[in-house]
Order: sequence, then C-alpha cells, then structure tokens
Amino acid sequence: MTRLSFSCRLAILCSLFFPVTGYSQQGDAETLIAKAKELYNERSDTNKLRQAANILEEANQKKADYQSLALLSHAYYFLGEKTEDTDAKLAIHDRGVNAGERALKLVNGDFAALSAEKKNYEEAIKKVNKDQIEALYWVAANLARWMKFNSFGKKVSTKPKVLALWNRVKELDSTYFYAGAFRFFGGYHALAPSITGDNDPVKAKNFFDIAMKTAPQYLETKVLCAEAYCCHAKIKDRDLFKKLISEVLATDLKQYPEIEAENRLAQEKAKKLLEKEGELFE
Repeated sequence: MTRLSFSCRLAILCSLFFPVTGYSQQGDAETLIAKAKELYNERSDTNKLRQAANILEEANQKKADYQSLALLSHAYYFLGEKTEDTDAKLAIHDRGVNAGERALKLVNGDFAALSAEKKNYEEAIKKVNKDQIEALYWVAANLARWMKFNSFGKKVSTKPKVLALWNRVKELDSTYFYAGAFRFFGGYHALAPSITGDNDPVKAKNFFDIAMKTAPQYLETKVLCAEAYCCHAKIKDRDLFKKLISEVLATDLKQYPEIEAENRLAQEKAKKLLEKEGELFE
C-alpha cells in the first residue's frame, strides 16, 4: 500500500505537532509517559491531545514501550477524528498506523518478521494474539479512517489489508472498545463502493444493531448508523435517523466519564448531521 510520501507527511506533521509544545520535555521515558497520560485524559482539548502525542513520541525515542505506543496509536486516531483538513487527517492516521505497528513488532516476533515483507502482511496479522489486541485495534481503526478519506484507487488497494485487520480483531474479541469490530463492519457494508460487491445495507444494519445493543453508551455507533445506514440510497429511513440523533444529543456526557471526550465528539457530529437533514433526505 502506498501512503503519502514521507516528505509530505513530515511537512504536515511538523506543522501539526512541533508548534504545540515548543520545547523538548525533560525526564526519563517513564516520566514522559506519565505526563502524556495526564494530557491524554484531557483529550477533548485538541492542544493537550497533540501535546500528549508529541510527548509519547519523545518517550519512545528514549525507550520503546508497547503500552505507550498503543496509546500513541489511539491518540493519533482521536486527533485524526478531530482534524478537518483531509491531507492532515490522512497524515495523522498514517502516523497512527505506524505507532500501532511499532507496538506489535516490539512484542510479537512473528508479526515483525512477516510484516517486513508487504506480501506477507495478512499472514502477519494472523500471528497477533488477544494480549496484543489494543495495538491491533488502533492499527485497524487508523487504517480504516485513512482508507475512508482517500482516493477511490487507494480504497480499493487498501481494502484487503483493512478487512484482514478487522477480521482478526473480530476473531480475537468482537466486543473490544465498545463493540468496535461490529461498528466497523456496519459502516463498511453501508459505505463500501458498489463495485466492490460489499455494499449491503441489510448486513450493515445487523452489525450496527449488535454494536448498539452491546455498547449503547458509545454514541459514535449511533451517529455512524444514522449517517451510513439511515441515509443510504436504498434505505432513507428518516424516522430512525431522527431517533438515533435525538438519543445521542439527549445523552448526559458525565454519565460515562471514561468516554466523555469521544461522546462529546459524537454529539458534535450529530449536530452537523441534523443541520444537513433536509439535504440528506431529499
């Protein structure tokens, strides 16, 4: 898979990250990681999220660590979600894929060896075990977003790798991160280009229903269902769209403090969808 050129990614990432802190953090890797976690816990603040990513990068230059690299991959995913500019979004998710793969290579020699050959990447994914699902999940999530916002050609060429990642997540723990695998496959089957043969709104709805039943507190699932399924050209279910968006906007964010930042972002997305309701159901 060909992603953005290194020079292009570097230019975008430098503009995104290095101006945020403006200085190098002091301390050993453990101290830096602790500081990054404090900042990450306030990730609704985009600047603090960027600082957290920056510090985690610096910590792993001093001492590579699986858990902090997995967290870094997660941080890049959320930062990409909060980024509007497409080129910047692609660069951030590319960085998220890289961080997650670095984490897996640290703890899984089979993955490291096989993934060194691009043709063996799908075999490498099969070697990842349940103890390593955190890094695997965020590689899958970042690459899925990278694919979604990329050109049609990149979507087609990246599809086998993305599906291999998500099928492995689903095999290891389909409920991980608020039924993330079911949420992905719901979105995938609703949004996949028809030419792929995978566009199936009925299948998408089944996956969304499982995800919403398994983890109703994670609002992004309802937002994605409203956007991808309810607005599907073959479905156009305006009543369900209104129901899902209303439920999202009525949720008290303080009720689920561990995902308050994610749910706040989901509410922001829901408001934007509601503003476009007339256009979406013309």
